[in-house]
Amino acid sequence: MSRTAVGVDSKKEKDKPKRIRFFNVSLRNGVVASTPSYPEEQAFIGRLIHTLESSNPEFAWVQFLFVQRSLARDLTRLKNSLRAAKKEIEQPKVGIITGEESERRELGGDFYARAEARIKKIDDVVTRPTIALAVQGMWVCDQKSRGLKDLPFDHCSDEHDSLAVFEYRDPRMLLELVDRRMVVDLSRYLQGFTRSRLEPPSFIVTPTELQSFVHLPAGEVIKSLHSFESGTSMRNYDQGTTDNQKPKEGGGAPVPSRLVRLVAVPEMAAALEDKSVQPLEHLASPSVRTFELVYCRGKTDIVLSAETVEEMGLYIGLLSSVYGDLKLEEAGARPAFLRQLPRIVGLTRDKRDRGGK
Repeated sequence: MSRTAVGVDSKKEKDKPKRIRFFNVSLRNGVVASTPSYPEEQAFIGRLIHTLESSNPEFAWVQFLFVQRSLARDLTRLKNSLRAAKKEIEQPKVGIITGEESERRELGGDFYARAEARIKKIDDVVTRPTIALAVQGMWVCDQKSRGLKDLPFDHCSDEHDSLAVFEYRDPRMLLELVDRRMVVDLSRYLQGFTRSRLEPPSFIVTPTELQSFVHLPAGEVIKSLHSFESGTSMRNYDQGTTDNQKPKEGGGAPVPSRLVRLVAVPEMAAALEDKSVQPLEHLASPSVRTFELVYCRGKTDIVLSAETVEEMGLYIGLLSSVYGDLKLEEAGARPAFLRQLPRIVGLTRDKRDRGGK
């Protein structure tokens, strides 16, 4: 094929209509007591990047936003509400006109059958630190692509609920992504569960489940990834972290900004031992932090953000205590690809289309 033909085909591919979809990931059935996680430790991010590479969208942006939230009071209220609702279902109901006891169909329903298990789940969660976690993103692809549905979130679950991807076409969600905003107050969703269930845009996890979503790629899946630059791990394997020891603040990596990109990802052919990743239990803080994947032109970047440079220093210091010193560079709030959006949606055209040179 001639260079001219190649150029024409490339232009045709570039000019194909694109679909811009926004999404968030939350509980499929809105069971707010659920704390879903991926079944395989330290494997989710590698699987997610592998799916991005296989789907190869024009652009993908996946954000994990998380923040410490004290939910003990709201969870206790939810437990009491579940008990009251369960007791109400168990009470005999007598018809006003007939004076006879009516059939209690709710006794055979899912809500009643699962109420006791959900109460036990709340009793377990309420004794542990709780974190609000939001997953949201943007997906740009050709009209026929279905790759967004292939993301492995539906494998994340517990005994009460699982995660699902919910799509939106509201362009205002782009502001949420750029500003790194999330719903941190889950009280109204917890309080309303037994009345009119609302789908929470964020969900509850404990430090154990958070590690399932926020970590660097490790293990066998590493061999199949090729879209990001790998680096040699600078981790000191002679030093361990005791179970009750928090990671040291700071770390060896200079922090240029409150929003940074990992220049290289440490290559770890095997998942780290439980003792080695113990500092990840302290990932969340009282202010919002993010862990983001930005995929464009066959390459994946890992981007981290915090609300202040000082907070970012603590965040990076914690990750460095697990993965070794990390090479960082300042990242912009908006991925470079976003500059192409006006052309994709038809607000601007190339100079050649306007008769320019």
